Amino acid sequence: MSDPHPKPKDSSDQIGANSQTELENKLAEIDRNIRETLDEFSQLRDGAKVLPLFLNKASITSKTVDDVFDDLRVQYDSVPAPERNRLDVILESSGGSIDAAYNIGLLLRRYAKQELNIIIPRWVKSAATVIACAGDKILMTPIAEIGPVDPQITMYNPLEQRLEEFSPLDIDLTLDLIRDEFSSGNKDLAQGLLQRLQFPLTLGGIKKSLEVGTHYIKRLLASRMLQGEEEKAKEIADCLVHNYSTHAFCIEVDEACSIGLKAEMLPDDQINSAWKLRKLLQEKDQIEKQKKRKEISELLKDLPPELLKELPVDSQIGDKQKDPE
Repeated sequence: MSDPHPKPKDSSDQIGANSQTELENKLAEIDRNIRETLDEFSQLRDGAKVLPLFLNKASITSKTVDDVFDDLRVQYDSVPAPERNRLDVILESSGGSIDAAYNIGLLLRRYAKQELNIIIPRWVKSAATVIACAGDKILMTPIAEIGPVDPQITMYNPLEQRLEEFSPLDIDLTLDLIRDEFSSGNKDLAQGLLQRLQFPLTLGGIKKSLEVGTHYIKRLLASRMLQGEEEKAKEIADCLVHNYSTHAFCIEVDEACSIGLKAEMLPDDQINSAWKLRKLLQEKDQIEKQKKRKEISELLKDLPPELLKELPVDSQIGDKQKDPE
């Protein structure tokens, strides 16, 4: 049986074949399909206002807060106040700034004073999980997942002259390893490990970033999803920040329920529409990248070859990126 919503082809392979007008026509058609699918989904959700917040691989930043605010004002400020009490947010994001994510969570609540549902077709990882915790309920497809919220730190290693990415949770594991080596008499190895650690004050600041995530999640859960259940909210926050063995851990609907979140499977009749919308938004993202590459190609085509060699390559335009970790 063929897939009723096949995965969009990688449009980056067709850059030379499509004119700018063709790409604009494709985008217009996709926008129409997105609007129709949103209307269909809204009807299935008993007329709820639906906001697609499809950030894909783009990092959540302070600009994302501005963009979401602009979208909400354009789409919902004209809606009568009594109808603004419920909002369904279809969310996909690989994470980013935890402070910006917290701000977005609070912002969405202001447009959904009575009911905020976070709908996850595929994934909401890292800091984006904070946004999910702002809702009254999390609705997930069978393959949807949220992720742990231990921050990922990127720092320059002066000894090896390269960037390293790690979780603050790794610091305690490393200190435990050093203590074990000292206790076992392997002082040279322990000393070597100590010399590779960053400046102690830097390590302290990095470890404190764990408290920020715990604090944000606890405040969000205790004030909405788990209103009045502060201890339970704290337990869940501690779990999401400290208890998972890897930042990429798959927290699917059953796991989310088991740690105490109010999560449930999206009803069958709504899964197809949510998944169709995700694929349409993916396709739109690919074509917009293709359009941008074509615009850049047009700007650069008359430059001398020797000058073109000196230009940096923008790896974010049209290139395939890794799944969120």
